[in-house]
Amino acid sequence: MKAVTAAIAVLAMLALCLVPVQGVDADYADISGDSSVIGVGDDADFQIIYTNNDYDSTEYQDFNMSISYDAKLTDSSGDTVSNGVSPSSGDLDNGVAQTLTVSAPDTAGRCTLVVEYTIDVSYTTVDENGDEVTNEETLNRTEEFPIRVVEPITLSVTLTNNTNTDLNGYGVYFYVNDERIEDSYTTVDLDEAGTTTVTYEWITDSGNGQYEFYVLPADGGNMVDIEGLGERHTFYIGDNDYTWMIALLVIVIILLIIVMVWVYRKPVKNYGKPKSRR
Repeated sequence: MKAVTAAIAVLAMLALCLVPVQGVDADYADISGDSSVIGVGDDADFQIIYTNNDYDSTEYQDFNMSISYDAKLTDSSGDTVSNGVSPSSGDLDNGVAQTLTVSAPDTAGRCTLVVEYTIDVSYTTVDENGDEVTNEETLNRTEEFPIRVVEPITLSVTLTNNTNTDLNGYGVYFYVNDERIEDSYTTVDLDEAGTTTVTYEWITDSGNGQYEFYVLPADGGNMVDIEGLGERHTFYIGDNDYTWMIALLVIVIILLIIVMVWVYRKPVKNYGKPKSRR
């Protein structure tokens, strides 16, 4: 019994080996980008690519393939965002990436980058009579890439130079929850005893909650005395500071006080003394 099982396993492996490579992952399309989160009104680059190796065989004579694409940006309702993608159409070379620039709308929400590929293929074959026959095929492929458009969160820190020298081109990074934001690098010029404010627009889809941010020197050193470096600042996403709840509670208390005062000062009606019985 074991010998029969082993023989079946060997035959299965041989069958897999005999499957032609042609057609395995031969038709491939993809959309990629550095981030799926874009700030409102901002631009971001994405790469699209289409690869087809289904026709890599000598049986396809006079082979020709043309690849074209149509791209659009749609909102959460499925409507096309005007001027959302550039270039919105064009031709592709097989296996060569093309860069598309997505322009986010001015309102936050969920969008989708939609790319439709059209592949026209032609080649000649020889029929049973020995005559050449031209074959034409059209393939269609659609890829989608979800994008979230968000309002940027403005982070700002005031720095004061407490040294006896001017600082020019002093590099700093922003940190959020102890993680360095790589694209937040900026340089500042600080005169002796001078003050400046450094600002960063944080693009994120982080969830509601409490966050901390601070600024540190890019070189990681503390050789200079700059007030504001390393100072932690707290902010909230999603009104988790309960400000609105506190305000609502204050309004309710004020209304209760007004009602109590009104009830207390309300005059009591005098209906006179009751008549005595005879």
